[in-house]
This record gives sequence, structure tokens and C-alpha cells, in this order.
Amino acid sequence: MEEVKKFYDIYNYPNLKLYTYRQKRNHKKLILKILSYINFSPKDLKNKDVLDFGCGTGDKSIFFAEYFANVTSIDFSKGQLSVLNKKIKENNIKNITVYQKDLIKDDLCFLKKYDIIFCIGVLHHTENPYLGFEKLTKLLKPNGIILIALYHRYSRIRFRIIRFFLKNLISKDFNKLYKWFFSSKKTFFLRKNVSKNTLYDRYIVPYESYHSLKEVKKWFFKNNIFFLKCSENVKGFEFFKIFEKKTLFFVSGIKK
Repeated sequence: MEEVKKFYDIYNYPNLKLYTYRQKRNHKKLILKILSYINFSPKDLKNKDVLDFGCGTGDKSIFFAEYFANVTSIDFSKGQLSVLNKKIKENNIKNITVYQKDLIKDDLCFLKKYDIIFCIGVLHHTENPYLGFEKLTKLLKPNGIILIALYHRYSRIRFRIIRFFLKNLISKDFNKLYKWFFSSKKTFFLRKNVSKNTLYDRYIVPYESYHSLKEVKKWFFKNNIFFLKCSENVKGFEFFKIFEKKTLFFVSGIKK
């Protein structure tokens, strides 16, 4: 997945701007929603050992650390981590440890066991999502909680179709595609009222895979993870999620 790594080295994600009250409020609202999938509130993070694998530019990691969790933040992108390290220094945060590691390729035996593992929007950008999940479960303490988020097989279809045409008619080179996408008037209808970060995550990231709740529940069962909760957008008959606007779904579980 070298192309994916190169992409995120250049186009850091999500690299949120948290300057205004509204930006900070919306970010907190998002994190609270994420925590709700493990039945946690921010105060429950205190003194917990938390692993944020695929941390990106680290906005979640910093939030967890601000609520006194002991955070380990890992990403395979040097560019992403340079942004996180800058934020850590600027905010004088002491309770985040940062590593540059590849979930699939690297040995993770040096890591300790964790109370909570977050892997949000990461596994579907790897060459072997199940192997990545399996490796993460081995880092959980007994009764530890894992939360993952993946692109849904059916609700992602509309973006998959657009990605197919962009990559086959314009370019498979993400730099050329990025330049064309954001300079062409033809893509205005795709860009309207959507942030730049969201757009290149939808259409320009070199690789992504697609999954279902049924599949993930099998992953959990194979690794002795007891299903805890899932996001609302995957409840019910999954094929009908083709009409669902949200394409990322969350699933949490507890290690037996």
C-alpha cells in the first residue's frame, strides 16, 4: 500500500481546523458520537490505556489525552504524524506516545495491552483488513474494547462508481487526478458544499475496500470478540443500505 502511504504523506487527513467555537463544538460532537459506540463518555477515558491506530493527524488522540487517557497514536504516514507531533508540542501534551508503524507489515509485539482500541476508517485502506483486525485484537486486555469503522459494501456504491470512471478515464496517478478534480468545472456538482478533505477521501485515495456488518460480526466471532454495538446506518437488511447517505459504519466489541 505504498501509494496509499504516499497519498497521506502529501494530503494529510483529516487535519481539521479547530480555531473557532463552532469548529471545536462540531469536533467534540463527532468524538462524543464515536465514544457512544463503546458506551463511554469523555470522563470514562481517565487513566485508560488507549490505542488510536491509524490516528492520521491525531485529532481524536489529542481529545482522548485531554481527558487524561494514556494514548498511543500510530500511523504509517510520516506526513500525518508530523502534523500530530506539531500539535502535541504546541499544546504541551505529555500523555501521547507516537509511533510510525504499518499495521499489516510491522511486528507490533513491542506494544502493551490496551483497554480501548480505536481503528477508525483505516482497515479498508490496507491490503488485508481482516489480518489488521486480528492483529489489533491481540493487543486488547481481557474485557478490552475495540471500535472499528469501515466503508459499507452497499452504501458506498455511488462513490465507487464515480471512483471507477475517474481512475479509468482521467488518471490512476493520484496527483494528476487531484489536480484535474479540483481544477475542472465538470466536477463542480460533486464538490458543491463538501469539504476538500471529504472529497479527496471519497474519490482520490488510491485504494479502498468495502465490507458489511455481517462480515465484521464473523471477524469478531473468530477472534473471541463479543459484539457490543453498531452505528444506526447498518441496522436492518443491509442490501437496502444502497440508499443510505452515510458510507462509514462503526462496530464495537469486547474481548472475552
